Amino acid sequence: MRKLALFVVLFMILMCDGIRAQTFSLVTGREPVASLDGLWRFHTGDNPAWASPNFDDSHWPLLRSDEEWAGQGYKDYSGYAWYRFRLDIPAGLDQISLLLPPMMTSYQVYVNGKLCGSFSQMPPHDVIRLPRQATYAFTLEKASTPREATVALRIWHWQGWSSYRGGGPQSGGALVGQSSLIDARFQMLRDSLLLRSGATYSLGILCAISGTIALLLFLTRRSETEYLWFAVNQLAWAAAMGLSVYETVHPIPLFSRDWASNLLDLIGGLGFVFFLQKLLRGRRSALYYLAILGICAKTALYIILMLVPGFGVANANLGDAIGSLVIFAWSCDLLVRRAKEGLPDARLLLAPVLIALGLDSATEMLWGAFQHGWLKANIQLLIFKDPFPLPASTLVEILFLIAMLAILSNRFMRSRREELRLAGEFEAARSVQSLLVPATAPSTPGFAVESVYIPASEVGGDFFHVSPDDDGSLLIVVGDVSGKGLKAAMTVSTIMGALRNEKERQPALVLRNLNRVLHGRISGFATCAAARIAAGGIVTIANAGHLSPYRNGEELAVDPGLPLGIGDKAAYAEVTCRLSPNDRLTFVSDGVVEARNVTGELYGFERTRTLSTQPAQVIAETARDFGQEDDITVLTLTPTANLGVAIA
Repeated sequence: MRKLALFVVLFMILMCDGIRAQTFSLVTGREPVASLDGLWRFHTGDNPAWASPNFDDSHWPLLRSDEEWAGQGYKDYSGYAWYRFRLDIPAGLDQISLLLPPMMTSYQVYVNGKLCGSFSQMPPHDVIRLPRQATYAFTLEKASTPREATVALRIWHWQGWSSYRGGGPQSGGALVGQSSLIDARFQMLRDSLLLRSGATYSLGILCAISGTIALLLFLTRRSETEYLWFAVNQLAWAAAMGLSVYETVHPIPLFSRDWASNLLDLIGGLGFVFFLQKLLRGRRSALYYLAILGICAKTALYIILMLVPGFGVANANLGDAIGSLVIFAWSCDLLVRRAKEGLPDARLLLAPVLIALGLDSATEMLWGAFQHGWLKANIQLLIFKDPFPLPASTLVEILFLIAMLAILSNRFMRSRREELRLAGEFEAARSVQSLLVPATAPSTPGFAVESVYIPASEVGGDFFHVSPDDDGSLLIVVGDVSGKGLKAAMTVSTIMGALRNEKERQPALVLRNLNRVLHGRISGFATCAAARIAAGGIVTIANAGHLSPYRNGEELAVDPGLPLGIGDKAAYAEVTCRLSPNDRLTFVSDGVVEARNVTGELYGFERTRTLSTQPAQVIAETARDFGQEDDITVLTLTPTANLGVAIA
């Protein structure tokens, strides 16, 4: 067995010496694809006969096919022109395609005199698109011998681009070959274009994320509209960048694209100005309105100038750049001024915003200068070229967005902490107020007293005080503090503390003493009505700017007096009236009269007068259901049957 195995190995070695390696042929193994870069026949003007394969074009000049005609002796030329070249087609190849580079502006492709495709539309119904690579397939009859085909390109170049971009091919890379292979090359080119849009795509995704986060922050804090405007700005920019990436491989009509792009630019620009103004609480200066006007004007100017014959896109883009400079100037003024005033957000935003806007304005100015021919080439500062080009302006915008997200998140957390702190203070104030202003009046022998207090928020500015005396009399004080929230609640606490320590029972003296307590201690004022009902039914009333009480549905004539806290020597007049058993005396705060429904209609004095004969709970609920906007306080008093005989 060992001898047999050794024999087999030796035999295999001898056989391998006779096996030859495979031969790869450059003659028979080449793919049927050829470059079309070279010299093409060229002629300005337009003649349908130039599409014919029998037309003699030998007298036409030759132009390079890998660059526009402007650099080859036809600068600023717009209108019609033709290119012609011939193809040698090998035997057996019948499914053929042309891959043409971006060409300005619209064109038609003829093969052997037959139209086989076009890009955009020619006049008079011209549709202009940004130039892109395109493929055009044609079929020849199968033949056993090589044959020739004539290709003619009928091109129309738009006047709006002719001042800075020549017509015809914008680069090399034209190919002809078997359709399946050309289609594969074309797909590779599309993938490459999408990859080169990686920076724009990434920035658009980041803008969409930023806008969505800002919108969610706004939905949690509706009063802080800076989040809404930032969301509008970012989502508009995201849509604009999405449009830019889409048109990379799906060319859309130029004017439709410009309308959409400028509309998004308008929305995004206004969103940015409103956002910055709200965030930094900037005043609406003349420069602020000039920035808004600049945003609107540059959009309108861009569209108008593009439609004006002979004016061209270059002037429209220059107007766009001037508008951007106005926004930059306003942003500089606002940020620098607010930073000097010590606003933290302004200091954090100063560098990112000014660098981003400054670089954007400079980029637009350089682009406008190139379009006018003031610069030889469009200057672009690239951070790197691979795996996709990253312009410096895009990197700055990405860093700006990251900084903005950090600032807004930090701002939201600060606001949330402040909100929790205030909520705690409001809860503490509400607890104190519930002790000082009880939900129901105390026991009052000889009188039926009903009270309802419905604050408009966590704490209110209304108050009432009911104090029975040993002589059978009753002191009632009802009032309303100007302002709302915690500050008003603290003033109420001061008033209630003073009333609990008040020794006087005469209404005028009670109001005078309250006025002295409040004068100089509060920034606003308080209205107040005080009434003393004696055991015999005599009512003495003094008023400090409060609503007059109602007796049996009729308003009592009471001197309104000066509200508390305004003057230190205010004096208050008293009036008297008589209450019989079962008469109703009703006190209300202005939250009843000033209740407002969805149409803006006030509840008013007449309805309040009619309603004043109802129980306190009915009055308060009616006003609340109508449309509460302020604190509602209702207090009603009815002498019971055992009330003593009044002595006039």
